[in-house]
Amino acid sequence: MPGSEGQRLKEVYWPADLACQTIPNSRILTYGYDTKVRHWLTGQVSKKTVYYHAWDMLCSLEAFRRDPNEERRPIVFIAHSLGGIVVKEALRRARGCQRSKPHLYGILEATSSIIFFGTPHGGADPRNFIYHILAASAQALGVQVNQQIVDTLLPNSERLTELREEFPAICQERNWLVYSFQEEYGVGLLLGTKVVEDQLRPL
Repeated sequence: MPGSEGQRLKEVYWPADLACQTIPNSRILTYGYDTKVRHWLTGQVSKKTVYYHAWDMLCSLEAFRRDPNEERRPIVFIAHSLGGIVVKEALRRARGCQRSKPHLYGILEATSSIIFFGTPHGGADPRNFIYHILAASAQALGVQVNQQIVDTLLPNSERLTELREEFPAICQERNWLVYSFQEEYGVGLLLGTKVVEDQLRPL
């Protein structure tokens, strides 16, 4: 939509600006975590693991929903990329809290559906040629990454394998509506390689 000269169009942040129009009377919450890549001169990267982020998100969400009116609201998770792994682990942790921490188990019970966008359910292939180029370039330039998170996403990661085996059973048990969207085209800057490759068994 054209605007007057020098006037910048308002940016649209779809979770806040559009989702509430699609689902009236909904409450939109966003959750972020630090996985930034930093140069060694600008400070340390976060050392938190995916599983710490998942627990932190679970506890934060439960704390926000302690009001009786909030507890009755169903939850729809919309997760992008690594966030999908965080959501899956948070719900798996909630499932184990039925007796010891029933207030956290309530998050599992309130969940009605999940939408995944570009989530690497099967991990990232460490043999990928582009991966090696980027990793070597990052080290040469003094860039730091959270290696614990990188290791978690390897296809042979024990924790990721456990999650991939357990989560479909949880979905079936809870009768959740789950959608998982993957890329159709590769990324030009990565020579046409997809960030998340096609997976026949996405979850």
